[in-house]
Amino acid sequence: MSTVVAKQVIKAASPLMLLVSIHFFIQGHNLPGGGFIAGVMAAASIALVYMVFDIQSVKQILGKRGQDIDFIEEYIPLSDAGVALAVGTGILSSSLGLSFLSHRKGVVGIPLFGKIHWTTAMLFDLGVFLAVLGSLLATVEVLGEQ
Repeated sequence: MSTVVAKQVIKAASPLMLLVSIHFFIQGHNLPGGGFIAGVMAAASIALVYMVFDIQSVKQILGKRGQDIDFIEEYIPLSDAGVALAVGTGILSSSLGLSFLSHRKGVVGIPLFGKIHWTTAMLFDLGVFLAVLGSLLATVEVLGEQ
């Protein structure tokens, strides 16, 4: 059982860790960061919630109280989708006659947001993020059950 102080600290720290994770993901193309460290940070944020709150509290937060949820069955497809997306970006570039994992970039105009810089490397990083997040959370879930 956790203390009230630990629960309040995690309630404040976990969303901040998720914001830092998003920041690392977005800056990963120009500065240190990217999909891997963002996935590790997001998984650490969720793992802290699991450690401080019991599984019934987590289910209540997610609105699934009383349901029999196997979180591992939800994390593995997330990891699989990430690997498929990361490998798919390489296969897509190869199918276009380019070298494996060569990336393209450009600028697109979006109303209300202006010009947005995009790159296919962000799709690869998103795949890495999902793969790391799903794998680490499945690992935390398995170790937490023991």
